[in-house]
Amino acid sequence: MTNPYDSQNRKNSVLGPTLKFKGKLSADEDLLIQGQIEGTIRHTSNLTIGAEGKVSADVDAVYISVEGQVRGDLRGSESIIIKESADIEGNIISPTVSLYEGATFNGSISMKDPADVKAKPTPEPEVKASEPVAKETTTAAEESAPKKRRTTRKSASAA
Repeated sequence: MTNPYDSQNRKNSVLGPTLKFKGKLSADEDLLIQGQIEGTIRHTSNLTIGAEGKVSADVDAVYISVEGQVRGDLRGSESIIIKESADIEGNIISPTVSLYEGATFNGSISMKDPADVKAKPTPEPEVKASEPVAKETTTAAEESAPKKRRTTRKSASAA
């Protein structure tokens, strides 16, 4: 195995196929994921999900390349490449997207800057002025029943 730091000015990290990680993962160097990640990934450089990688997370990075499995949304501020061996269930948001023939993809693609795309709020049900508003109703038995009165008594000591 070669040292990923040799003959390069940039640092590279590799999360091997036996690694299992749950939580929030963040890094500022190129990263290759061959293991299993569950949670969130926030990355400021190149991120590659290798052929052995299995990611159940929403991923934010500058450049994203996927060869393995992803269950979650991908947000690439510059570019996302989906290779032929990739299996993705989630949405893709990036100004540049490449989807290779043979890749499995189930989701939507938005080719916008991820900073411009915000999570859609849950719509509130709207009530139209022309719709009738439910009124409190009483039954005939309730109307014919004697009304209850509230009475107060004065105590003998107060007189």
